[in-house]
Amino acid sequence: MESSSRLGFCEVCSSDLAKYCCPRCEVKTCCLACVNIHKKELDCDGKRYKTGFKKLEKFNDNEMSQDYRLMNEFIEVVGEFKMKTQRLSNLAPGFRRLRYQAYQRNVRLQILPNSTMNKNNTSFFNHKLNKIFWRIDWIFHGIDVKFTNHKVPEYQKINDIVRNYFSLEFHEDEVKEKMKFYISAGIRGVTFLMKSSFGKYYELDPEDSISYSLRYKSILEYPEILVVLTIHKDAFSELICENSTYNNNKSKFN
Repeated sequence: MESSSRLGFCEVCSSDLAKYCCPRCEVKTCCLACVNIHKKELDCDGKRYKTGFKKLEKFNDNEMSQDYRLMNEFIEVVGEFKMKTQRLSNLAPGFRRLRYQAYQRNVRLQILPNSTMNKNNTSFFNHKLNKIFWRIDWIFHGIDVKFTNHKVPEYQKINDIVRNYFSLEFHEDEVKEKMKFYISAGIRGVTFLMKSSFGKYYELDPEDSISYSLRYKSILEYPEILVVLTIHKDAFSELICENSTYNNNKSKFN
């Protein structure tokens, strides 16, 4: 709703001041009856035309935010397409088993044969134990420190895996100096953000197991988890997947 001084009179009845502006065709209306008339006469659904041209003088922060969300929707759709069209015959047998078992656990795992990440991917499925063992990268934001765990059993909890990284005794002096703020904050003072295959992040609960944390999520090769001081979490607010994304992903597996 915009101010009446800016909208002028209703463009349908021309008798009352306009209260609403259609997101799609920008017709100004004063009431629900006029809104319905304009929709019928102009065959307008009232939904914003996402890819329509917008004059620079009318381009505001809201338009910028909507374009940003649209761009991320495109990225996700492209990722979905690549996932669906990826030929299993291009994958080594071990990665075919891994991807299938991930799918059985409601994890959308994207494998890129012959890529650098694929060559570094040491994750595997153990048929005898019926368990996936993951490679996991932990990237500590802002300090240029990364740790890698191999053969992480899927049933292990996040806080148990990273506990040593928050201990002074675990690090050499050079790394200890870089990690001092994270060690001081402790596990309860950080946020874990797992990178998705389409550029955004999933926020994880450190009390959950890896298996539970990956459910209904899309990842590229293996989990890459960004560790951020909670006081800096707001800087990633636009990049964190909303609950709706989680629910949408969940529905695609059903």
